[in-house]
Amino acid sequence: MEIWVSARDILGNKDDPRGMEEEAQVPTGRDVCSLVIDSLCDQAAGQGAAIVACFYFDFEVQKEQTPTGVLGSLLKQLVVGLGEIPEEVSQAYQDQQNAIGRWAPRLSDIVKMLQATSCTERTFICIDSLDECAEGHRIKLLDSLNQILQRSPGTRTFVTGRPHLRPEIGRRLAGRVTSKGIQSYQP
Repeated sequence: MEIWVSARDILGNKDDPRGMEEEAQVPTGRDVCSLVIDSLCDQAAGQGAAIVACFYFDFEVQKEQTPTGVLGSLLKQLVVGLGEIPEEVSQAYQDQQNAIGRWAPRLSDIVKMLQATSCTERTFICIDSLDECAEGHRIKLLDSLNQILQRSPGTRTFVTGRPHLRPEIGRRLAGRVTSKGIQSYQP
């Protein structure tokens, strides 16, 4: 499915009084991502047939935004969106509580839990500003997302980032990518 998004679609008609002022007619990537997430959440709430999780990367703290932390954050959001906690997630939590020293889940553990969480429900994972993720973290994150997508055919991802990442995203997500740019608004 191809989707072309134009600034007019996002901001509305310039003659519509509900639209933005003419000086503010250029949407940012964050504006687009927020609108997509809001739309997905509205659809999920209305239909009750999908769960949505999102993560916004921030250049200022990129070293702290590890793949384990990012996917852990997404997992928490997805679990909250479910009616009940999947057995695999519950068991992993119990295993961690019983471990000496209470170890944190490893990346591979979180990937398995995300697969268990997203394989039974239509799931949307939204990641904003992937270009602000440290390169080493980005590679591990994309490889992990690929593993999740392989086991969870109902899972969809929405990723924003600068155009130079398109080839890397295409390689790492093994052809599961439709790449679209945002067209400029021309009044």
